[in-house]
Amino acid sequence: MLSPNPVVKLEPSSLYISTTQIFARLGAFHWIIYVTDADGKASTYQWSEQGGTPGLEAEGVDIQELHPVTTYSSTNNLTLAFFKITGFDPATPSDKIRQAALAAFPDRGYPSVRENRQNNLTCRTWALKVLRILMDGGWLVRNDIPEVIEDIVKKRSMEVEGNLESFTESVVVDI
Repeated sequence: MLSPNPVVKLEPSSLYISTTQIFARLGAFHWIIYVTDADGKASTYQWSEQGGTPGLEAEGVDIQELHPVTTYSSTNNLTLAFFKITGFDPATPSDKIRQAALAAFPDRGYPSVRENRQNNLTCRTWALKVLRILMDGGWLVRNDIPEVIEDIVKKRSMEVEGNLESFTESVVVDI
């Protein structure tokens, strides 16, 4: 019998990008970076709404430990896929990943989500900047650029979303 919320097995000492459905917006996805430690426990890094005081940054970096990793989030969002980003150095210290996550948008965004979008500050562009920072620092070694990863992630996520009638658990793909 299938679990109502299957656990997703991510490889230890690895870097992933996940895509989660955005309600009522086909082809639009929330991007989250997952980094697993040597024991396979994940930390998530994401650019997301912060709630909070009007007039301050509407969005920011959210970092959390997550175990286990499941197909549905604690808020019942469906994670379509996890993309293992090959070329990640497993010896990368967690503080380097944290620094990259915090440095991707150094100005910390605008007071509203709308202003962030008008200035191309999204979870996707944030994740791609984090990958670029890791590449520039030698923590991620690949023969392509983040935009190639972006194209693969978007295309494959749309394929999974287009086949939800047969969906049973998140897809895990190496790229």
